[in-house]
Amino acid sequence: MNKLYIGNVSAEASEEDFETIFEQWKIPHSGPFLVKTGYAFVDCPDEKAAMRAIDVLSGKVELHGKVLEVEHSVPKRQRSCKLQIRNIPPHMQWEITFAY
Repeated sequence: MNKLYIGNVSAEASEEDFETIFEQWKIPHSGPFLVKTGYAFVDCPDEKAAMRAIDVLSGKVELHGKVLEVEHSVPKRQRSCKLQIRNIPPHMQWEITFAY
């Protein structure tokens, strides 16, 4: 998967801002940047370019006062939310544990 999610994006950020950043860091991308409120998406031509973007930009590059978070994009259907609860005393019952 070569689609990237860019988080922590300022409301002032534009497609041109991302074009400039990717050009400055010599990170290839394929297609336009899809910029929404608070986040953006972009496709990279291959896994190497995607990993370079994550390594070089995530947590290190600031745009309009916000440090960007860059990671692989995960489709909604593949996201999961797991909750792990540990150290429950053995005498507690299931209903009591999850009553809240």
